[in-house]
Amino acid sequence: MSLRKEVIFWKCHEDFLKKSALILIDSTLIRKNAIKDLKTILKKIEKSKLEINSYLEVAKPEFTKWYNEELTSINSKMEKLEKKFYDLNNAVREVFAYADFHKIPYDQAYFYIQERLKTPPEEREFDPFYDEEEKGYWEDDESNDNGSKNRTNQSKDQDWEDIFEEWRASQKEDVNSSSTSDPKSKHNFEIEKTKIFRSIAKYLHPDKNKEQSPEEKENWLTALHNYTENNLTGLKDILTWIRINKEEVNDEVSISELLSLNAKYKVDLKKIQKDVRTYKKYPDWNFNKLSKVEKKYMKQEIKEDIQSEYTRLYYEIEKIEYLISNWNKNIRQNARYLR
Repeated sequence: MSLRKEVIFWKCHEDFLKKSALILIDSTLIRKNAIKDLKTILKKIEKSKLEINSYLEVAKPEFTKWYNEELTSINSKMEKLEKKFYDLNNAVREVFAYADFHKIPYDQAYFYIQERLKTPPEEREFDPFYDEEEKGYWEDDESNDNGSKNRTNQSKDQDWEDIFEEWRASQKEDVNSSSTSDPKSKHNFEIEKTKIFRSIAKYLHPDKNKEQSPEEKENWLTALHNYTENNLTGLKDILTWIRINKEEVNDEVSISELLSLNAKYKVDLKKIQKDVRTYKKYPDWNFNKLSKVEKKYMKQEIKEDIQSEYTRLYYEIEKIEYLISNWNKNIRQNARYLR
């Protein structure tokens, strides 16, 4: 290349570099904000966990003890009435179903059922209602519906668990294949995994940290599991969590790792806050913080609620008993036709 051509080439190259120069971005602010957000989320999670633990370990047991001591007598009466209502209600539903099945009047159905109950099982005549139909199908439709829904949900959950396990197995296979297909890759993978696990153990191992918090204990057990399962991403997440809590975040923790952990804990926060909202609806939430006066008012409110339900069941039972008494009356009047 001639000198003239070389000068022209480098001048053009210089102009190109000036026009297409890369803009350098300072990641310090992004990293700082990511760490700040993550710390905020972790504090909220810790606060929610403390609230739930306080409820389950203190408030709920105290309420149970207080409830059993203060409301034993009225609860005992209520349980007896509930049992009576349940038995009568099922008996009447059985009569309705039997009458519908055989296309006969209700009082006649009631009479036949009572006669069947008085007869020893081995002496009973064949009755297609009992001997062919599914026993107890006249019982509470709501409970049966719930049962079927639960079974459906259970099967769906089981399907989801199967899918998840298959995905997890495939992920494990991918990790193992990438680390075992090539001896060098496998060696590097094992070195990185061991290095990260040792860093975690420095902070979370029970011998190093004799006063583990519940969250530290949970993360240590998770780290052990991730180590045996070759879950490098899970180990990195735990190490990042440690560094955030120990104020030791350095350039080794990438922004993508911080954002990934941020997203993970946001999901955890959403779930635990949902649990807190559910528990707060229960009457025993923060029961241990109530004053004697507040507990007195609570007792009165609960007694009124129970009494109201007691009255409702009492009148429901009266209706059922009145219906049965009319059937008995008709049976006595028409005894010769029923036999």
